[in-house]
Amino acid sequence: MTRDAFKYYFRQASKSLKKNKVTTLASISTTVATLFILGAFMAFIFNVSYMTEQFSRGCQIQVFIDETLDAEQYDKIGDKIKLIEGVASVEKYTKEQIFDENVEKLGDKAEILEGLREDNPFRDSYKIEINDLELTETVVKALEKIDGVANTTDFREAAGYINMFRKTVRNVSIWVVILFCIITAFIVANAVKVSVYGRRKEINIMKYVGATDWFIRWPFVVEGVIMGIYSALISFAVIWIAYFFIYRNFSFQDLQMLPFKNIWWMLLAAFGAVGIGIGAAGSAISIRKHLKV
Repeated sequence: MTRDAFKYYFRQASKSLKKNKVTTLASISTTVATLFILGAFMAFIFNVSYMTEQFSRGCQIQVFIDETLDAEQYDKIGDKIKLIEGVASVEKYTKEQIFDENVEKLGDKAEILEGLREDNPFRDSYKIEINDLELTETVVKALEKIDGVANTTDFREAAGYINMFRKTVRNVSIWVVILFCIITAFIVANAVKVSVYGRRKEINIMKYVGATDWFIRWPFVVEGVIMGIYSALISFAVIWIAYFFIYRNFSFQDLQMLPFKNIWWMLLAAFGAVGIGIGAAGSAISIRKHLKV
């Protein structure tokens, strides 16, 4: 495409957009709403994954060691745990630490533990963090096979629910995104159809004098691209403002939202790709039947 040809296509597209202001405004508004919902779903997916990671870091598997083992055997078990795939960190949690923490928790009632420090009823243990909640079952089974491990306390059931929720959100969101892409393409295609209908005689004349299909089609494709760009930029600005407001006021236990600076480029890229891609595709499709002369 030459520079002069591009100027011609852009000029024709701009004239068409100005001529059909109401339809153009309606199409951009609806596309903005669609892209906003798309962006909201994307932000939700990113934050579900981010918060799941935070939750997994807070959930620990505690491994209790057989009380008959000595300090050297205790350390060897820790070395074996570190070799298990999926284990992110291993921290010693001795029976003395457990005893002291229970004394602190009991407060004024701590006297019930008096006399038990020498004959400590608790077991030495390890606190373990894993890389991925999906590996919880595998890690626990590997821990239970280690000689000297008395028992474990874990969060397998909670991890199962969280993984199921995360997968459900991801799968549903994919279909929602596809649905909104189809809706957006339909909206843009109908908007361009109005412009095509108003210029149908001009298109027929151009066909009869030998103009190629793409020479006729390009102005409408550029028109769809322009609407897509405007829609993408407006949608991004709206989602930015909405996200900032929610981020500043969000509070749920110790969980935090993903900072917008970590996802803005993904949202902008998605808005641009979907807005421009669907705008161009919708325009190309809408003019197809008028090129059959």
